[in-house]
Amino acid sequence: MFVIKRSAMRSKNGAEDCRLHGSGSRRLLLVLAAVGLLGRLAVAFHSGLSTPPPSGSDASEYDSYAWNLAQGQGYRGISPDVRGPDGQLLDHPTAYRAPGTSVFWSGLYRLFGHRYGVVRIAQCILGTLTILLIYQIARRCFDEVVALLAGVLYALWPAALLYSGQLSSEPLYTFLFCWFIFTVLKFGEQPNWLLTITAGLLLGLAMLTRSNAVLMVMLIVPWALWQFRGTPRLLVRGLAISLIAVATLVPWTVRNYWLFHTFVPFETGGGDVVLGSYNRVVASDPLYYGYWVYPTSELPEYRERITAPNNELVRDRIELQLALQWLHDHPEKWWYLVETRLIRSWTPFLEARSPRLYRLGMLVSWGPVMVMFALAFFPTALKFLRNNRPGWIIHLGVMHFVLTALIFWGSSRFRYPVEGLCIILASSTVAWIWKRIDRRLVGQDILYQAK
Repeated sequence: MFVIKRSAMRSKNGAEDCRLHGSGSRRLLLVLAAVGLLGRLAVAFHSGLSTPPPSGSDASEYDSYAWNLAQGQGYRGISPDVRGPDGQLLDHPTAYRAPGTSVFWSGLYRLFGHRYGVVRIAQCILGTLTILLIYQIARRCFDEVVALLAGVLYALWPAALLYSGQLSSEPLYTFLFCWFIFTVLKFGEQPNWLLTITAGLLLGLAMLTRSNAVLMVMLIVPWALWQFRGTPRLLVRGLAISLIAVATLVPWTVRNYWLFHTFVPFETGGGDVVLGSYNRVVASDPLYYGYWVYPTSELPEYRERITAPNNELVRDRIELQLALQWLHDHPEKWWYLVETRLIRSWTPFLEARSPRLYRLGMLVSWGPVMVMFALAFFPTALKFLRNNRPGWIIHLGVMHFVLTALIFWGSSRFRYPVEGLCIILASSTVAWIWKRIDRRLVGQDILYQAK
């Protein structure tokens, strides 16, 4: 009687409850966005809103390209070890880094002047929009409970608060990548050409921001083949996402060919990344367990060969050759590199040399999420595949990070752009556990009422 009565009441007031629930969720989502924005701005202000990037950092290179672009001088600036006659880093036309971050900054510089605070505030806004994307992705893949839980966690996520206030490529890349995932989910439900083009452009822009997004270009292919098997017309639209993403690179690649007279699809900094990932130091020094070293500072045996050409393209080619040669000469180290990178990319334990607050924050935030995420990863992937639902694009998004770590090195910085996806899957585990507990408690309550 008790259960039947409850069911009748839900049926009678179902439409009204649904409207109230939806309205309440929207209000809560706006609160989450406001809290997320205020938290990000607070961290940015605390870290120094107008603090310039340190000399020699990634941010200083992004900044030099962005400011030159804003002044109409083209994509030029500094790159490692390319020096003028006076021995100072040379301001020159370059392709050392993918242009997305600097193009974004340059637009802000043109509007507001060379002000780092504006960039940080803009990145805080991107971080806030990413909260909304995480909510929408979770809602499409699971339900309102999982979506709200994921939104709350990501709004307060320590890494997201920290990266939003840093001058780096992470905020823009994370926003573009999550927007791409959300668009692919919509495309999986409504496979039209508008969503095909939108998803392809977003993935292309993500590649122009961080070139490791090219791995997602390959992973979207099996997703499309599975989702639209037996429907050739829709399969073509799905596969076109990758083609459009690659086509987005064409203007940048043509510009690089005009500059270097050779094919440079992404950047000339790949050699630093590859040689820094495959060398004697990372294969033997515990300090760099599963990590990376900067070639010219940590590998003196290569320094002269790398710097002598005073040319970023030649430097890139030499570094790639040295890395391939090291791999050829040390096959016994291959498994060690894979193992250490896999561990380092997922561990919640930072090195002892990291600040204590960072180590504690990583442990108490990423530790529980990692466990809950791991419990959900394979069951949810199988459920999406069996039901032919597009949600397993989340899993492929996480796999693009795993491949990045295995090919290059393990780093929480590489993981950060997909941590929102991991939080969604972790939230699904928490919701599943809570539902089981709630059903048991409700069952006990019914027994008590019956008595």
